[in-house]
Amino acid sequence: MKVTECLNAEHDVFLLQLSVLEQMMADGAGADELRACALTLAAAVERHRDLEEELLYPAILRAFGQDFPPMRVMEAEHKEIERCIRALRDRTGEASAHARGLISVLRDHIHKEVEVLFPMAESRIPAPELVQMATRCAAHGACATQAAVR
Repeated sequence: MKVTECLNAEHDVFLLQLSVLEQMMADGAGADELRACALTLAAAVERHRDLEEELLYPAILRAFGQDFPPMRVMEAEHKEIERCIRALRDRTGEASAHARGLISVLRDHIHKEVEVLFPMAESRIPAPELVQMATRCAAHGACATQAAVR
């Protein structure tokens, strides 16, 4: 299994959790419930982001160059995701507004990684290197299908 496949497995889980969060909002969940659900998701998203930034993103920059424009977009979106999470943690403003912001930016970000960035990475980074990165992700407990990389 390649790191891109491992990370995409987590993306699938995040998308499901985003749908649950949206349904909670549609059902009129209170601010504390929304905040708790969003922050549970956020803990996994932050670990996922850290692994991307530690393992995959540097390899992409080595393969495409330090000024690779799609990476600037990904990094900016990571900052925006973190801003939404921080607002939820700090209890600033309306929980539903911050949850909507998180849903929007995270969904868009995942789409760009799945459809654009990861295929580009797979086209330039040797498969054995991508497999090695997946093994490192699994060692951090990050791969949703850890058994597949052992």
